[in-house]
Amino acid sequence: MMRLDTVDSQPFASPQEHMAAEFRWLDARLAEHVQSLRAEGRFDESALRGLRLDEDRVLAGLAAPRRQASTPHSDRLREIIDQRAAAGPAPPLYRMVGQFGLDAFERCALLCAAAPALDARYRAALALAQNDATRAFANADQLIALLDPSNRFGRLAAFAPDAPLLRYRLLVCPPGKEDAPLADRPLAVDDRVAMAMLGLRGGVPQELALAFELLDPEAEDWAPDLLDIPLGDAPVLVLETREDRGQQALAARRAMREDSGLVRLDLGRIPDPSGGSARGVVSLAAREARLCDALLYVDAGNTMPSEPVVQALLELLTSGTGFVLTAVADLAHRIAAADVARVGHLVLPPLQATGRLAWWRRASTDPDAPGIARRAWQSRLGPTGIGRSRGTSGKHGRVCRPLPALLRPVEARWHRGDLVVSDTLAHQLDELTAFVSNWPQVLGSWGFGDSNPQSRHCIALFSGPSGTGKTMAASIVAQAAEVPLYRASLAGIFDKYLGETEKQIDRLFDAAAEAGIALVFDEADALFGSRTEINDAHARYANLTVSHLLQRVEEHEGLVILTSNLPRNIDEAFARRIGHVLAFALPDAAGRRKLWARAIPAAAPLEPGVDLPAVAETFELSGGDIRNAALAAAYLAAAEGAAIGMRHLLRAVERTMAKAGRTPIAADFGRLDAER
Repeated sequence: MMRLDTVDSQPFASPQEHMAAEFRWLDARLAEHVQSLRAEGRFDESALRGLRLDEDRVLAGLAAPRRQASTPHSDRLREIIDQRAAAGPAPPLYRMVGQFGLDAFERCALLCAAAPALDARYRAALALAQNDATRAFANADQLIALLDPSNRFGRLAAFAPDAPLLRYRLLVCPPGKEDAPLADRPLAVDDRVAMAMLGLRGGVPQELALAFELLDPEAEDWAPDLLDIPLGDAPVLVLETREDRGQQALAARRAMREDSGLVRLDLGRIPDPSGGSARGVVSLAAREARLCDALLYVDAGNTMPSEPVVQALLELLTSGTGFVLTAVADLAHRIAAADVARVGHLVLPPLQATGRLAWWRRASTDPDAPGIARRAWQSRLGPTGIGRSRGTSGKHGRVCRPLPALLRPVEARWHRGDLVVSDTLAHQLDELTAFVSNWPQVLGSWGFGDSNPQSRHCIALFSGPSGTGKTMAASIVAQAAEVPLYRASLAGIFDKYLGETEKQIDRLFDAAAEAGIALVFDEADALFGSRTEINDAHARYANLTVSHLLQRVEEHEGLVILTSNLPRNIDEAFARRIGHVLAFALPDAAGRRKLWARAIPAAAPLEPGVDLPAVAETFELSGGDIRNAALAAAYLAAAEGAAIGMRHLLRAVERTMAKAGRTPIAADFGRLDAER
């Protein structure tokens, strides 16, 4: 084996070779320390040490001067290691000096404290050096005695909570020992720091792994010419936005400008963000960014985080760590105001459909494919989501965030021929379908979207009695426009806790915009009802909630269909912004004949003499009531083991009318009464 003292100018071949050399130095230093304790009579050989106090030894220790830690041998080893580290690429331990702002003393203290994590024999060695078998970890007093005993009080500052070793959690106190005095507090390293000293990536804490990921800056900023936004030179960059407007690509651009990697912390995935874990996770993320020589990108999501998370971000700001934060307006302004000298604040402009089209074309292997324009207009994915879709052939919904449970798909089981409505209403439905289908051409290629921003919104109101085909028509329009239709659940939107309803609304519309789906709100008069007079706090909060919902509906660049039995109850100010109002009426006799004919399948047996036209002429039922009555008649006939007859149909009609509160009398049946 090559002697260490003959290679004082040869670089280390690997982090492992460097660590072996460091441990040889530590071995020599610990041996010298124990020898000096023996020479000074301060090494207790008693079998009862730790169980009793020897007054003479205690007083001798107080009277003995602190000797210099080093000797010519350990000094020479230290000098050789430093020279070899400077002769080539810096070993990981030396890189930490620049990453965390450590000095030579702190670097060596970190090595000593980490030794038991990398080599089990140092548990006993450190205990021996402290003359106490119960002390398997180093403490501040021992580290100072080993490394710089002549500057005892000055070196204690290296172990203060705001000093780099503890601020960045390079050194941690084992659980249950946090209340020990500063000089006697045991110090160790976690697995991640131990692995980093060997140049390895493993050991990332579990609480961080859930919310943390490494990114490739070049892969994230895959179309730099499409996002021309100056980033400035402030160490902390706050990007104000609620949507994906290219903030991750901008963070990647900052990282490449600084010739560093990129790591992302998703604050929305922090375990127990309202508890005490937020501070630790943010601190660990800042440490991980430095260990990886990477820029920290903090994604605060599209809502205001909890107060513990905000406080953790403010602490990160004061730590001197440079980072990029994307946040909603409230959080962005709060962070920017905390240190105007170090924070650059940018409000990202909305990404219009024409801009999305450019991103989609850049991401596509066939930029001129006919479906590209529709994809850009239907999906509100930003650059990050579009970038993730590169190389995939599936629909854009696969790269969107999961749709919230508040949204339920409306099954596309109806066709245009199933809808029986007046000619006027049929023309209105065709116009609405054409409006949604031709958005890419009219608003994009023809430029109407730039001159008239309101044209990008499509709000339709389907009003009329129950069973007249409102939901069916909504599904047919969405199918014709090739847009998935989802029903928004009213029960899940409202929450008893202050502010939670608005968050539910934001999640719903953000996910819907990304996925490019159409929304239908049934019983819209209950959800979009007129705002009430403010006479208490509950009314004020209810009005704020309705106002927020109306604002999100107006801002949504997509098809929103409202169905209502009581359209007059809808808020008047909002009603003026509805672009398409379609009134569904009960079908006339001709319409009812078509509905009755379609309500009974061809395979269903009918008794001779069943007069469906007469039933249609006699009873003014909606399409939904007709389908329900036909189904009920089929069950009545099946229970008797017979074909469907007039008696079954009339009995089913009678029950259907009774359910609607219209208890029929004999006169309602006219000439059909005799067949009941």
